[in-house]
Amino acid sequence: MTFFSDPATWVLVAFILFVSLALILKAPSMIAKLLDDQIKNIRNELDEARKLKEDANSLLAEYERKIKSTKDETEKIISQAEITAKVYEESTNKKVEEYLIRSEKQSLDRIKQTEKAAIDKISEEIINISINTSEKIISDNMTDENTNQLFSQSLDQIKKLRD
Repeated sequence: MTFFSDPATWVLVAFILFVSLALILKAPSMIAKLLDDQIKNIRNELDEARKLKEDANSLLAEYERKIKSTKDETEKIISQAEITAKVYEESTNKKVEEYLIRSEKQSLDRIKQTEKAAIDKISEEIINISINTSEKIISDNMTDENTNQLFSQSLDQIKKLRD
């Protein structure tokens, strides 16, 4: 009975009981199943991480294409705006030149009209002054004898014109 009083014996008995219970309860298969399930979970997480990485790379590539497309479109818009601005500038410059030419012509026409009106007015004044002066000279210098002589000369000239 010393065999049962030795603590090593009880450790051996406990170990044998533990191993036999483990074998009876299929502990290794349960442990293997738990490990297999853990491995499956890890694989699934790795697959999901790869898929997420691919999706992220796909989104990154798509956004980079969109950025490039937006930059190209922006450059086109800026280029078109520059061309439009240049056309508007040329059009405006041409309109300004035409306006200046038209204004200059109108000014010259007004100057000519004013000149003509002034010349006509001066001529009218000269004519009026000449007529008044002539009337005065004639009225001062005309006598009956001069009138008769002028009348006869006028008749002679008319006769010559008839012949």
